[in-house]
Amino acid sequence: MADIPTQADLFAAGRREAIVQPSNFTPEILDTPGSDVHVVLQVGAAMGEEVATYASSSLNELSLGTATGTALDRWVWDRYQIRRKDAATAVVTLQLTRTDTSAGQVVPQGVAFASDSGVQYVTQTAVPFAAGQPGPLSVLAVADIAGTAGNTPAGTITTPSTALNPVIGVTNLEPAAGGAAAESDDVFRARARGFWIAARRGTRVAIEYGATQVAQVAQAQAAELFQPATGLPTYRVRLYAADSAGQGNRALADAVAESLDEYRALGVPVQVSAAVPQYVVVTWSGVLYSAGANTTQVQADIRAATVAAVNALAPGATLRRSSLLAAAQGVQGAIIPEGSLVAPAGDLVPLTGQVIRTTADRVTFT
Repeated sequence: MADIPTQADLFAAGRREAIVQPSNFTPEILDTPGSDVHVVLQVGAAMGEEVATYASSSLNELSLGTATGTALDRWVWDRYQIRRKDAATAVVTLQLTRTDTSAGQVVPQGVAFASDSGVQYVTQTAVPFAAGQPGPLSVLAVADIAGTAGNTPAGTITTPSTALNPVIGVTNLEPAAGGAAAESDDVFRARARGFWIAARRGTRVAIEYGATQVAQVAQAQAAELFQPATGLPTYRVRLYAADSAGQGNRALADAVAESLDEYRALGVPVQVSAAVPQYVVVTWSGVLYSAGANTTQVQADIRAATVAAVNALAPGATLRRSSLLAAAQGVQGAIIPEGSLVAPAGDLVPLTGQVIRTTADRVTFT
């Protein structure tokens, strides 16, 4: 689409037209601030700029590739009946235990247990302990805040609820996972583009797409299962689901399994497992910098670009050195020789069910 004309462009166009028309308007009069004709041209140019900006914005709303915000929400809903994902809350299975078993005790629905960071996880069902029963008993819990702050490692939800007497002990054997920020325009747009591919139900891509419709799931990988001895299909599918951090848990896997009926083929069950992050160290050495570049800022930008490139990988996807080099070479002020990527020394293929991830502190410079 052509560039939107600015007020200066429109003034110049009006000035050219005034000069060629039979009139008493000279270039000097046209260019004199405060003259009647100069004021009229300025007002007309300002009005034209407003109209051009509005027209351009309206045209942008007509395309999936250019619509943003609420306009993008309307575009996708009108055509596909897909809604943008709101910020998602982390889910986790808690293990409850007790030392006083002299009588039965019910942990009611809605009791909150806290993590080391202070996030509360609220039980979704009641948990009945029989007399003499110490546990552990399992219960699904949901973080009381949306977003990634609810994601916490295994063994970090250990603070008992003060509302219970006798005290009930708690821990989480798996990480709390699935907490995510609201879906960005780019991610929502990409998910909408997958609609027609997923419309062919029963395919690998359709099953993966169906998994990502769960609010907490960012990526998924599906694969057919075959008999080891004969190589014949078992008519089963294994799917690995991960949140934006590349991890998951049993609760997340169960939520995905419940959502796949309309995407899988009839008679072909899908076994859903949580993906496990495989963290990697990325080491840069011999990076060069453009003249006048702030080396500290350039390194920070390379680090951010590296993390983004790695963490965009889906479960089972190979981390290729070429993608890391391309990400770093796109950083302004950086000169990346071919041999500056020290680690990983080669392309990395994750183990089954794993997703390659890194963090800023794992990207180093020597």
